[in-house]
Amino acid sequence: MYLKMPFEARYLRQGDILAAVTFPIIDNELVVLGQIDHAAGAHPTHPRINTLPREHRNQQDCFTGQTKMRLAPAAVISHCCELELRSGKCLLPSIAVARVMPVKRAILNDADKMASLKGNRDPRDPSSPGYRDYFYLEPDQKLGPGEWVVDFSQIASVAATEYQRLVQQKILQLTDRERVKFKIKLAAYLCRLTDEEQDQRLENPWADDSFPQQKD
Repeated sequence: MYLKMPFEARYLRQGDILAAVTFPIIDNELVVLGQIDHAAGAHPTHPRINTLPREHRNQQDCFTGQTKMRLAPAAVISHCCELELRSGKCLLPSIAVARVMPVKRAILNDADKMASLKGNRDPRDPSSPGYRDYFYLEPDQKLGPGEWVVDFSQIASVAATEYQRLVQQKILQLTDRERVKFKIKLAAYLCRLTDEEQDQRLENPWADDSFPQQKD
């Protein structure tokens, strides 16, 4: 599943496994930081606050907040072509990653479910697509003990200015065959057609259906 060392240690590829990426947990407990608004007048118990603006990539629409977060291994889901360096720089605004997490106990305790998970089955197979939301990772000492999957539903972005730091956190690289499995499963989870869309025969939405079909 993984390339033998040394892998491409200077670059990021889709499917690369990274150690200790920060994943924010965005919910209603988000605390927004600000500055006291002295012009608003006194308040009997607490000061009035104006949101503290921040700049990012020459844009003024950012602010600072506090939220829960965790450090977790992650898999790069940005495409290899977009990750190529141009004049030594990554031109993406941010690099998308998906969380690598332990296999759920309900799957670990079911031999059939575990076999399906480990098979990383072709999600395009209508008879047995397997788990579309998970990509199973074979055991490796760099991941630590236990069974691990990439969870395509837990996605975060890291500023592309952190490219070199992410390269330093790279611990595993998929083989080309496994990378293609990875991207097909990722696409199937995020972009597969719904039953309603298939019923409308929208597999090719760019097809010109403005003209009546010719009859035999």
